[in-house]
Amino acid sequence: MERIPITIMAGSDHAPGHLPESSSGLHSLSTFYKGVEVTVGDRPLIALLIEEIEKSGSFGPVTIAGPAAIYKPLGLNAKILDTNGSIGTNLKAAMDDHRKSQGSAPIALLAYDVLLNADDFDELRRSYEKDESCAVWVPFVRKPENSEELGAFGWKPTYRLLPAKGEVPVNILPGHLAILQPEAMRLPILYELLNLAYQTRNHPVATRKKVMVRSVIGKLLLNDLRTLASLRVPRLTVSVIANGLKIAERLRKGDLTIPELEDAIGGIFLHHDHEAGRSGSGVRHPIVDILRLAEDIDTREEAADLNL
Repeated sequence: MERIPITIMAGSDHAPGHLPESSSGLHSLSTFYKGVEVTVGDRPLIALLIEEIEKSGSFGPVTIAGPAAIYKPLGLNAKILDTNGSIGTNLKAAMDDHRKSQGSAPIALLAYDVLLNADDFDELRRSYEKDESCAVWVPFVRKPENSEELGAFGWKPTYRLLPAKGEVPVNILPGHLAILQPEAMRLPILYELLNLAYQTRNHPVATRKKVMVRSVIGKLLLNDLRTLASLRVPRLTVSVIANGLKIAERLRKGDLTIPELEDAIGGIFLHHDHEAGRSGSGVRHPIVDILRLAEDIDTREEAADLNL
């Protein structure tokens, strides 16, 4: 099985994440580079993460998208892509570098503040193989019925989704790994919305919706005007805004199915001919039971709760 190139997103926005009321009593982690400054024993988190990726053999080679001044001194077995802007800026640098070196191959993207082990990576790769023809693969994590299993991570925002119409809703947590086919994606929109999503992380859905619509609608309309001027049918604004509002409204009502979410995400981020119906098309959000995938470190208590 050929490995999938993986980039660890390891920059900093120089601001601690917003903690909602559900995190009362926890303390925001005021550190800029969690991959280095958070340690397990005396080992930096990112060094352990790379070690586990190498053990698995499912992903690689490894690239770190972050400031070289921070990561080069660690002597890690990874290519350092020197970037340290917003999450969208860092992702663009990672995508540009990947397309230059790997062409149209898929890319795996991983947050630098989760600690998966080799078995986790292998399980995720096996799950991806079942959906390999998709353009976007982002797993969700099933929230355990007993929240105590999450320990210090139990405050994380939860979303309620139906696996399919008529089925029992499932409480899920966002995962922190994605596998993408870059050529299938509207990358400028991805960069813009990812910046906004990161800025509003851990906020309620309603707040995130208002910020995103207000911030992107002007750029979308400008793009459609250019499309119209070239005598093509403008559809970007309607597709992005309509699908975004649909996701927010149906999440609020609690009746959004995963297939509907996948279609809506495709309508936002994929080029029209990759939304469905051909190889390398569509979005998949499988549900996995790898809790570590949802346990990104935002608080001092979470950093203390780390274990392999």
